[in-house]
Amino acid sequence: SGRGCCHLPMLSLFAPTRQLARSCTSRLGCARFASTFVNVVKEQNATYTRKALKCYETSKDEVDRKLDPVFNNNPLVLFMEGTVDAPKGQLSLNVVKMLTEVQAVPLVTVDVTEHPAITGYTVAKSGSEVTPHLYYNGNFYGDHDRLLSKYKNGELRKIGTNKRSEGAFAGELPIGMY
Repeated sequence: SGRGCCHLPMLSLFAPTRQLARSCTSRLGCARFASTFVNVVKEQNATYTRKALKCYETSKDEVDRKLDPVFNNNPLVLFMEGTVDAPKGQLSLNVVKMLTEVQAVPLVTVDVTEHPAITGYTVAKSGSEVTPHLYYNGNFYGDHDRLLSKYKNGELRKIGTNKRSEGAFAGELPIGMY
């Protein structure tokens, strides 16, 4: 049923790290280690993204059937590593902080670490290989770097709100980092 490609091993950064760390005996060695390590991580991310796209293609109908309604029913959708309460990556944490500050609500999040096909779905839809991805009114709004740029120039505030919560949490901000 095409599920074989979707069982991707977790990326192990420890093996290349141990190997590269052995060469870190001088300042020049450490600089070489750092640049090589970044290249290894980029290569592993690219490999994972290719496999995730392939996985998505094998289960496209099922994934589309489950995720397309998310776009149709929600103005702000964030594909991220982890959840708003527990981001699993620094880039995802940074985006959550930016969206919290501008009070971008209502916000729906999708955890891309739940299945590689979810990553493949958002990469295919956005054209950007590095998550997190924010969609606004069904259109790709930006990845981390684009959102950071929009945050710095004030454009990200346009999707936020100054409205306070109602009901049991009346007067409170709708999203918060505690």
